[in-house]
Amino acid sequence: MFEFVQNNKTVIQVILGAVALTFVGFGVSSYSSATDDPYLVKVGNAKIYKRDLDRALEGKPSDPATRQAMLQEMIRRELVLADARDHGAAVSPAQLQKFIAAIPLFQENGKFSAERYSEFLKNRYPSAEAFETEISQDLLVRSQLTAVAGTQFVPNAVVGRIASLLGEGRELQPLVIKPSDFAAEVKTDDAAIKAYYDANAKRFRTAEQIKLDYVVLSQDAVAQGVKVSDAEIQKYYDQHKGDLAGEQRRASHILLAVAKDAKPEQKAKVRAEAEAILKEARANPAKFAELAKAKSQDPGSAEKGGDLGFFGHGMMVKQFDDVVFRMKPGQISEVVETEYGFHIIRLDEVKAQSLDDVKSVIVDKLQKQKAAGLFRAESDKLNEISYQQADSLKGVVDALKLEVKHSDWIVRNQPSQDPLLGNARLLAAAFSDDVLKKKHNSEVVDVGGGRLVVARVAEHQPEHQQAIAEVSAQIKSELIARDGAKLADKKGQAVLADLKAGKSVEGLQWGPNLTVSRRAPSLPPADMRAAFAVSGAKLPGYAGVRHDTGEYVVYRVGKVIPAPALSEADRAQLGGMLNEMTANGQLVGYLQALRQKYPVVPGKQSLNDNSN
Repeated sequence: MFEFVQNNKTVIQVILGAVALTFVGFGVSSYSSATDDPYLVKVGNAKIYKRDLDRALEGKPSDPATRQAMLQEMIRRELVLADARDHGAAVSPAQLQKFIAAIPLFQENGKFSAERYSEFLKNRYPSAEAFETEISQDLLVRSQLTAVAGTQFVPNAVVGRIASLLGEGRELQPLVIKPSDFAAEVKTDDAAIKAYYDANAKRFRTAEQIKLDYVVLSQDAVAQGVKVSDAEIQKYYDQHKGDLAGEQRRASHILLAVAKDAKPEQKAKVRAEAEAILKEARANPAKFAELAKAKSQDPGSAEKGGDLGFFGHGMMVKQFDDVVFRMKPGQISEVVETEYGFHIIRLDEVKAQSLDDVKSVIVDKLQKQKAAGLFRAESDKLNEISYQQADSLKGVVDALKLEVKHSDWIVRNQPSQDPLLGNARLLAAAFSDDVLKKKHNSEVVDVGGGRLVVARVAEHQPEHQQAIAEVSAQIKSELIARDGAKLADKKGQAVLADLKAGKSVEGLQWGPNLTVSRRAPSLPPADMRAAFAVSGAKLPGYAGVRHDTGEYVVYRVGKVIPAPALSEADRAQLGGMLNEMTANGQLVGYLQALRQKYPVVPGKQSLNDNSN
């Protein structure tokens, strides 16, 4: 159903536990005191104030679009309530009491709990009366909407007919008539080109553009030149082995569970049992799995001999994790206490990547660590030399061994596809007077990713009018596209008319057969509509469509493919959708009628007014 209906179920969904208890109601009049304060809108005799809107939006984003949408929901609600009251509809105290008492959230041991009810109201409503008024309004709205659109039914015959239409297919052939087919008939002589050029002179002005020479100082490149010794690599591996090597450990355990509220003497008794099992396991380690199957109270691992599989550092509770990652394979721990009880742990296996597996990662990390200081020093040098020798990049190239790179044309105020050359700060520097007119190096620009750039203008082309000779080929193509489309349209309509009249048209080059279906559209929407508008009573049938590209397509429909048989599940789904669409239409019509019956008058207060 449409959004209005869903939103009006919010209060009931909340108290029934369908959604979380962070509560947003949609009531209005309960919280709108009878004052002469400016209001947002008046619906019949009810006024909606900004404070009502703010309450409805509590905990939600309140951008202008959201506020406007919420206000519309509140207006619709007031329209329905006004109609309900005018027809004498009401919720009796007994009905309301019965409804609230039946809500599971307010029950304890199957009976209504005044304490739970009071706890729910706390910090949500100023009083029980306010909440009950809002529930009454929700029940009224629900009753009205159900009366209007809750009993609609689409007959099976209609469902079947629509299913046959939706599932029906067409076998057809396209005839594509292109503007380029008429290139020889389009006037593209010098006079035509000159006339087009004069009529579109502004289009043939080129924007100001430049080409840049530039150098990039990259922290990654600096890092690549840093040497790292084998001793440094080994040391780093040893210090970070647990994280870097992705070490995982496989362990088995025997768990004796202890309740969280167990008394000290109960815990002591269970610990003593664990100590006895530990002694037995250490005396005969080969029986560990047998002991786990017999005595462990962990249902997930006991039947597997206590096997927990492989796990990484931090995946188990801390006390368990700390012990396992200190142990050696084959070792059996002391009794370990966690929130779950007492564990006896055996470390079975350690699995980790070798130094060779992670050597390249370590080298990269160490290079970057060492490169940080070098990069700062070289960036200072880049800044100093590019400024002192501002008429050339040679100084920074020689000092820092950088490569001069060359850009393609960069157009002022147009985005570049190159993420580096499209950097806004770099472009601003490149088109500045100091760089563009005085021919100086740019300042050092940080373009992100640990990269610094210095650029200078290599070529500059001011904004200018292109000569007709430069654009004559472009104009010729545009003339063919424009005038060829008119000729294609004319030809297409003439062919279509002849074919529909049963005349024989020679020289038509039909495309291959296509099979299309409404269920899986494979043509543009306009083409699908045209193809299915052809009657299946007399075939072949014809339809024509004009495309935005200038092409005109004639379709010859040669066969109608009946819809496949509808399964019961599909029939039920389609019937549900049609019922929903029917209800949707009824509700839209109902609300439109209510807007005519009850005036909706804007007030003096605006949506974004800070006053309440």
